[in-house]
Amino acid sequence: MRALFAGVLWGVLALGATLQCSTFTPGPGETVTLSVVGAPAGAAFRWDLDGDGRFELSSREPHATLSVAAGPRLVRVEVVSGGRAELLTALIVAHPHLGAVRTLTLEGTTLLVQVTVQSKVPVIAPGFVEEIPKGFALEVVAEGGAFWRRAEKLEVLWPLILEPGMRLAFTYRLHPLAETPFQLSGAVSGYVEGRRVEVPIAGFFQP
Repeated sequence: MRALFAGVLWGVLALGATLQCSTFTPGPGETVTLSVVGAPAGAAFRWDLDGDGRFELSSREPHATLSVAAGPRLVRVEVVSGGRAELLTALIVAHPHLGAVRTLTLEGTTLLVQVTVQSKVPVIAPGFVEEIPKGFALEVVAEGGAFWRRAEKLEVLWPLILEPGMRLAFTYRLHPLAETPFQLSGAVSGYVEGRRVEVPIAGFFQP
């Protein structure tokens, strides 16, 4: 991920428009629907649905559908209104066993980050590792029954079997100490039939 200045990220989140998906963690080959929520009335939308950096679809509708192959898929939409253009970006990760979604909420001058883990098959010892950007203080808000530690990274582990349909959530807050370039990235992992699987965390992604 490319670094993004904190002030720019705060501005993007404060606009109120968000890029949502029917599921950010589909199965391989599944069709998903992307939706821009909170865009100004009369806005136009330009979509990059394959992550190649080019907009292949333009519309007045804040929705688009696509079929997702196995693995990560970066999607972008440019929202154009009143002579302004704002870029929203998200990561969809299609995996047959495991997935996690990151959501961000702007609260004053802090960022509330929630990572939600879910599975499609029984997964033993699910957890995730998240890169914590320099220049931020981390406060754990809700550990959701997980064991966690912060060294160079935030490491989170649930000592249980995650059954299909169950969800686990871990929430933390980032307090900026200075305006500095930063990025968020991480991966969720667990054991399926004795084999460790690891996939990127989907959801919000810096442009």
